[in-house]
Amino acid sequence: MRGYVIVEVSGYALEKFMNLALKDSQYFWNIIRKNNKMYLYTTTKGFKKLKPYAKKSKCHIRIVEKRGLPFLQFRYRKRWMLAYGSLIFIGLMYLLCSFVWLVEVDGCKRLNETEVIETLEQNGYEVGRFKGRLDLRKAEQVLIDAYPEIIWTGVKYEGTKLVVQISESVPKPKLVEETEPCNLVAKRDALITYIATDKGMPQVKKGDTVKKGDLLVSGSIPYNDESGAFYLAHSKAQILAKTGYALTASMPLESVKKDYTERVSSRYNLRLFNFKMPIWKSHSKDVYNHFDEIVTVKQFKLTDKFPLPFYYECTQKVEYVPKQQVVEEETAKEKLYGALYDALLEKLGEGSNVLYHEVSYKQEEGKLVATLQAIVEEDVSEHVGLSLEEIMPQNKVEGENE
Repeated sequence: MRGYVIVEVSGYALEKFMNLALKDSQYFWNIIRKNNKMYLYTTTKGFKKLKPYAKKSKCHIRIVEKRGLPFLQFRYRKRWMLAYGSLIFIGLMYLLCSFVWLVEVDGCKRLNETEVIETLEQNGYEVGRFKGRLDLRKAEQVLIDAYPEIIWTGVKYEGTKLVVQISESVPKPKLVEETEPCNLVAKRDALITYIATDKGMPQVKKGDTVKKGDLLVSGSIPYNDESGAFYLAHSKAQILAKTGYALTASMPLESVKKDYTERVSSRYNLRLFNFKMPIWKSHSKDVYNHFDEIVTVKQFKLTDKFPLPFYYECTQKVEYVPKQQVVEEETAKEKLYGALYDALLEKLGEGSNVLYHEVSYKQEEGKLVATLQAIVEEDVSEHVGLSLEEIMPQNKVEGENE
């Protein structure tokens, strides 16, 4: 801000010059010696004080470079438009930095970042808003109210960015209250292969065929006396059964391959919000029957924390020639088999076992259709709470006994 100069000292008594200057505690720095010359940095006042020492030591001293704001002002003292332009530029940059030009969300795992940004925009926290009018604490409450999965959120400014940090709750595991009376029912049609009851009254045995919704283990257990009374329990059993799955998938035996040519049409724009200003366009008058359009958008930034509302946009049309490509039947079969088997494993739970599976193929209208038939041994039981009709009669009997 105050300016400084780089001084060159030459002569045969450089050591004497340095001793005289250090004796009077003169201020200079960055001393470098090259051959028979010495270079040092000092202030403008310091340079004037070094002249007598140079004369006593018979050394020559001169300024080789001037740096700093005072010299810059003197150099451009007659260029008033440059000064005004600089002030206007600084003012515009300060004004632009008072707005939000980018919303950034961090920490989303189960939530969608785009949906979070849209929620903020619907409540007035969008790009282009003046930072002084935004209540960040209110924005945090908006997100917590909108998404029960959020247990904590922090909203802050980083330059011209509105940064939203989110912490999501851990999904609650599905817990079964073992004190609540319930039945075990079948969730699929199946053939019972194994049953071991821990609590409850079994209603089926090995070898029985059940349909979806059939009662497997009852939570109503009769007493061993002749009163006819029942007590309620939380049914618990290990039940395995054979079930059948049928999955179908298809794949075309012909596909289109894009053979790209060297013809590319480009268009460049500068964009401010939704206003586009064309910069340059490639002089290609050819009409492309088949092409892919690639759009590249880059936002101008002062630094990573100071994005600006100016965008550089490049749109390219890349021509290609479509070619029909025949897919080999064996390749199609391998892909369909892998996709169907993976889909089967996704449907099955832990502890399931695939006993048998078979895949059949047929061609229909240029497509290869695959059907997977599988027999699986799995747990087909699920807990279902007792209905009011099941509970009330037992309560009535217990009341009469009392």
